[in-house]
Amino acid sequence: MVFGAPGSVGIALQLRMPPEPFGTDRMKILLIAPCQDPERKTPAALQIPEIALRTLAGLTDEKHDVRIVEEEFTDIDFSLEPDLVGLSIMTSNAPRGYLVAEHFRKKGAKIVIGGMHASVLPEEALEHADAVVAGEGEEMWPRVVADAEAGRLEGIYRQETPVDLSRVPFPRRDLGKVKRFFDVVPVMTTRGCPYACEFCSVSKVYGRKIRNFPIDWIVEDIKQAGGKYHLILDDNVVGRPAFAEELFRALKPLNILWVGQASMSFAHREDLMRLAYESGCRGLFFGMETVSEESMKRMKKSFKDLGEVADAVKRIQKSGIRFHASVVFGFDTDGPEIFGDTYDFLMKCRVHSVTFNILTPYPGTAVYDRFKAQGRLFTEDWQHYDHTTVVYQPALMTPLELAEGHLRTRRAFYNRRAILSRLRTHWVRPVFYFGINMAMRSAARRARVPIAPGGENVGRFEASIESPHKTEAPALDPS
Repeated sequence: MVFGAPGSVGIALQLRMPPEPFGTDRMKILLIAPCQDPERKTPAALQIPEIALRTLAGLTDEKHDVRIVEEEFTDIDFSLEPDLVGLSIMTSNAPRGYLVAEHFRKKGAKIVIGGMHASVLPEEALEHADAVVAGEGEEMWPRVVADAEAGRLEGIYRQETPVDLSRVPFPRRDLGKVKRFFDVVPVMTTRGCPYACEFCSVSKVYGRKIRNFPIDWIVEDIKQAGGKYHLILDDNVVGRPAFAEELFRALKPLNILWVGQASMSFAHREDLMRLAYESGCRGLFFGMETVSEESMKRMKKSFKDLGEVADAVKRIQKSGIRFHASVVFGFDTDGPEIFGDTYDFLMKCRVHSVTFNILTPYPGTAVYDRFKAQGRLFTEDWQHYDHTTVVYQPALMTPLELAEGHLRTRRAFYNRRAILSRLRTHWVRPVFYFGINMAMRSAARRARVPIAPGGENVGRFEASIESPHKTEAPALDPS
């Protein structure tokens, strides 16, 4: 597990919790997952549960006091005076993480930074810390804590080989508790991804070989958590079909419900879909990415055309598993027509729900290296690298066309008429369907058309967007 990596998709509900007091006789350790912007936190029903910091807490010597704060759920108490602060950062929350680090550093705390962003840019992170964990953190963390206690932190701690997952302790689920939507419990069963998508750095950090936690470990972790609803944070829960079969059979007697993430190849295995449903699976996040057949070929997708993709969506949803699609706008093959084509396809398939993204060239990815070499990046202010902001020059659209087309499609898919139109395919669990779709609708209605500094100075978008087929730029409020 990358130090602090929260996972790929999830649902959570925010309730403010009172701060837990530190003890007085031990080293005080504060583990923080910062948000991107404390003034604009993720809507409660769309927040992603976190598990990595709880795993690090489980690796910490019991003589120390440990407190966990997920800033998406609980405000950071800046009056605290910890001895050691561990920060988990992704790219978009790195600037916020650095500010938090500097605050506690000025108060005398030793700062350790990890996470996906720190793993690909450890030298940058070290400018704001006393130590950086690059890569998976389980083997490094006990050493980091011991070195901090002895006053000999060494700078960059690199995990050069894959962690043996059979030696990972159970996460400390008693720390940093918050109430969540359906009280969802995050779980990990595998790590690694065999794919090397140009816009993703997971395989670079986790490796391309899929490793799994022992089945009995997973079962015991779920029993200890004691929850009914679970989120499996794996990048591809069916990446190793033989292991997935064994896992699903082991989960069935637990009588839990869960959601997770899988590749579209899952649709080829009706037997695996049946086992997944019987084990409690009720929804999966799929990286559909694009409805452009040209882009599909370039990405070497497992389906050769949209007809096969539509059949796959139908088979998965017929199995009783909700299909949550992830689509990305802004590939070099995408022109303005991509927005209407995407909307039409998703509505035709009556997809349960969708995350609409703008291509983001995250550091550590091939697309970042390519865009940087081509001089197409507007900025490297990481707060804008949030997969909803245009930070580069698209190939076949202006930045404004990409930003507005993305929001236009997102709002159209989540307007009331579209939600009701898709309902008849998802009537079995209407409460879940409406809960997710109304949360996504609320987020889409609050969203604007962001373009990173250095793109086009278009001001703040305020006009209503009605149709994803609209090609001309809507009116803009210059204020």
